[in-house]
Amino acid sequence: MTTTIAAPQTAAHAVLTDSRGLVLLVHPAYKSRWHLPGGYVREGELPSAGVAREVHEELSVSPAFPPSPALVAWAPNAGDRLLLYYSAKLSAQQVREVRTDGHEIIGYQWCSPDALNEWLHPALADRTRLTLEATRRRQTLFTEPRRATL
Repeated sequence: MTTTIAAPQTAAHAVLTDSRGLVLLVHPAYKSRWHLPGGYVREGELPSAGVAREVHEELSVSPAFPPSPALVAWAPNAGDRLLLYYSAKLSAQQVREVRTDGHEIIGYQWCSPDALNEWLHPALADRTRLTLEATRRRQTLFTEPRRATL
């Protein structure tokens, strides 16, 4: 019997908030939708280090991320992907220091959690809200897509 074992790509994203509870969204040059800062974890890199690296590269700030993600999500639709969502609150100074490179990330904005569906893909908006809730509860949650029942 042959078994195929999943070898997922791993991505780490940041749900960054300010003192008002607004979420920082980025506009990648290569995507038509707004997104969260972050990206793929490199081979041998800890996911918490990967998200910190990506946020610094994309936004020129270095928030303190916890070692564990707030949300772990399985996304099999575009190839197997393990998505890790880390949460951090930016200080007032960090909010003022946010800068994009103008190449990979061409813009950013602050968004109310209630308006996430207007700017993000629905699945990403749901994961962002789950990350905020898990952070509030000081938990790590796991989610995977719901399967339609026949």
